[in-house]
Amino acid sequence: MKSKISKPLLSLFNPYKLDAVTRSLRAMRDGMLWLVPCLIVSSILGFIASMLEFLGVDMPGFINELNLLRLSLTALYPYLFSASISMMLAIQWRLPRPPIAVLCISYVAVAEKVLACEPQTSSILLTFVGLTLPLYAVPLISKLKKMSWARLVEDEVAGKLVKDAMNLIIPGVIVTGVVVLVTKALALANLHLDVELLMQNFDPSAEPYSVGAIFASLNSLLWFLGIHGYYALTPLVQPLIDSLDVNRALYLSNGIPENIMNLSTLSSFVFIGGSGATLGLAIAILAFSRDKVFRVIALASIPLGLFNINEILMFGLPIIFNLRLLLPFVIAPMANMLVALAVLKVGLVAVPVVMAPITSPLILNAFISTGGDYGAVILQVALVGLSTLVYWPFVRMLDSHAKTRDLYIPSLDTTFTRREEEAYVLAVDPVTESLSKVREFEGVQKQLEDFATREFYLEYQPQVSSTTGQVVGAEALIRLRDSMGNVTSPVTFLSVFEKANLMTDIDLWVLKQALCQSKKWREQGFEMPICVNISSHTLTNRAAMEEIVTLISATPRCIHFEITEDTFIEKEWMVEKSIERLHSAGSMVNIDDFGTGYSSLSYLNRFDVDVIKIDRSFVLALDTERGKQVFYSLTGIANQLGLMVVVEGVETQEQYDIVAKEEGTIIQGWYFSRSVSASEFKNYSLQRVALGNCAGNMPVTAA
Repeated sequence: MKSKISKPLLSLFNPYKLDAVTRSLRAMRDGMLWLVPCLIVSSILGFIASMLEFLGVDMPGFINELNLLRLSLTALYPYLFSASISMMLAIQWRLPRPPIAVLCISYVAVAEKVLACEPQTSSILLTFVGLTLPLYAVPLISKLKKMSWARLVEDEVAGKLVKDAMNLIIPGVIVTGVVVLVTKALALANLHLDVELLMQNFDPSAEPYSVGAIFASLNSLLWFLGIHGYYALTPLVQPLIDSLDVNRALYLSNGIPENIMNLSTLSSFVFIGGSGATLGLAIAILAFSRDKVFRVIALASIPLGLFNINEILMFGLPIIFNLRLLLPFVIAPMANMLVALAVLKVGLVAVPVVMAPITSPLILNAFISTGGDYGAVILQVALVGLSTLVYWPFVRMLDSHAKTRDLYIPSLDTTFTRREEEAYVLAVDPVTESLSKVREFEGVQKQLEDFATREFYLEYQPQVSSTTGQVVGAEALIRLRDSMGNVTSPVTFLSVFEKANLMTDIDLWVLKQALCQSKKWREQGFEMPICVNISSHTLTNRAAMEEIVTLISATPRCIHFEITEDTFIEKEWMVEKSIERLHSAGSMVNIDDFGTGYSSLSYLNRFDVDVIKIDRSFVLALDTERGKQVFYSLTGIANQLGLMVVVEGVETQEQYDIVAKEEGTIIQGWYFSRSVSASEFKNYSLQRVALGNCAGNMPVTAA
C-alpha cells in the first residue's frame, strides 16, 4: 500500500520552494564563493610572509610590505562581501546588479564612518556589517522601488537604464538611513557587552577547562557570524598570554610549568588549521565528499591551512552562516581542547612554554612551543584526526544535501544538475535585458528613419470567382519603395513596425487609403469590395476600433477585414466584440492563413467569421493525393458551415483545375494576377468582364 502524504507536508521538503531566509543564505554562500580567488591571493601573501619569518630571512622591509598588502586586502573584505552578495540577491529580487552592488558598497562605507568613533569596534564589526547588510538592504530597495511615490520616471523615453537608475534614487536614500540606524544599534550593543563580568571568571591557571571552553566556543560562534574572533576576544587574550609567560619563566628557572591552558596551547593544539580546527574539515571533505566544488575548495585550502590560514574555507565553502557546519565548527576545537588538556595534565606531552607565531607551520609550531617535545607532534597529528572524525558525518550530510540539487531521470538515464540558484543566475538579467532593448530600439529607430525617406503605397491583388471567372474582390497589400523604384517586401518592414508598436497606425493608414480608393472607384462607376488586413493590436485597441467603425459605417460593404489565427489568442472576448462591431458596420471578416494554426476548427466554433482563406501551403500540397483530400476536407467544412472560401497562392494550371472544381470558391494568386496598382486592377477587372465566362479558366496577366 502506498503511503499518502499531504501536499502541504510535501511542500515543506520541496527544494524548489525555499523560503526567503534560505535563499538569502544561499546568495551569501555563492557571493562569497565568487571571492575565493581574492581570498587565495590574500592568504598566499600571508603564507609567504610567514615562511620568510620562519626561515629567518633577513628581509624585514619586504616581509612588512607583504603583511601590509595582506592587511589592505583584508580591509576590503567587507566591501567585497557586500558587493558580491548583493549582486546575487539582486538577481533574486529582479534588480539591476551593478547599481545595487555599488549602492551596497557605499552603504558599507557609511557604516564604517558610523563605527569610526570606536576603532576597535569598527575592525570587529565591519566584516559582519558587510556580510549581513545586503540581506536587508536589497529586499528593502526592491519593495520601495515598487512604490509609485518612490518612482521618479515612469516612461522609457531616455531608455530603460536611465529609468532604472533614476528610480533607485529615492529607495537608495531611504535605505541609507536604515543602514545608519542598524549600524548604530550594532555599535551600541557592542559597547554594552559586559566584558568585565566575563573576565571575573576567566582564570586560565585555576579553571583551564572552563576557560578553554569559553574561548573556543566564543571564537567559533563569532567567526560563524563573520566577526574576527581573536580581535573580538582581545580582553580575554591577555590572561592567556600571562599564563604562557609564567610557564616560560618557570621553564627558564628549571621549574615545572603547570598552566596547561595558555595562548600557545590554543594555537598549537586547539585551533589546528585555524578557527574551528578547519584542517580536519578540509581533510574530511577530501576523504568523504564527492562534491567537486567542495573538493576543489578543500584542496586549495590545505596548503594554507598548514599555516593556520583558513579564509578560503571560512568564506569560500563557506562556514560563515552555514548552519550545517555550525555544530562541528564549535565541537571540533572543543574536542581538541579537552583531549589536549587531558594529555598535558597527565604529563604525556610537555606543557607549552614558547609562543610560536600563529602562522607558523603545523608540526613545527607544536614542536617549538613545547621546547622540542616530539610527543607534541604526535598529539597534534592525533588531534587533526580527531577533528576530521568530528567533521566526517557533517560532511556526509553536506554532501547529501548537495546531491539533492541533481534530478535523476531514470527513463533517460541522465541527470539534471542545474541548481536553483544557477537558474536565477541564468535568468533574464535586467541590465542585460535593458541594454538589449536599447540596442534593439536604436536599430528600429534607424530603420524607421530609413523608411521615412521612402514611399508607402497600396497594391491590389484580384480575387476571382471560380464559377463566373469575374473579379469579385481585392486584397489591399501595403508596399514600400525607394526613389529608384526598388520595392521592399512587407515581411521586412512590418516586423519593424511591430517592434515599434506602430501596427495600429499601419492598419489605420491602410484602411484610410483603401477607403479613399474605394471612393475614387465609385466616382468612376466601378465598385469593388476591398479586403484589408487588421492586426491583433488594433482589434484589441478600443480607441482604434471606434475610429475604424466610424470610418467604415459611412460606406457599408465596401471594406472587409482579414485577421490571422494568432489574433484570436489575444484577449478573446475583446476580439469577439470587435468582430461583432465590424459586422454591425456592414463588413465581412475573413480568417487569413486558415489551417496553419493549432486550433483552427475551434475558432470557427467560437468566432462569427464569414470567410476562410485557405493558406497557400495546402495549395502546394495538391500534387499529392493526401494533399487533395486535406484540401477537400477544409472546403467541405466551410460549405457545411455556410462560409465562403478564398484560396490563395494558386499559381499553376494544375492547381487551378483542382481548386476550381469546388463551386463558389474564390481564387487569389499569380495564376490570375500579381498585386497591381489601383488603375491596373480596375482595367484587369473590366477586361475579365469583357472576356465573359468563356475566359473563366484562362489567366490574364495585368500590364
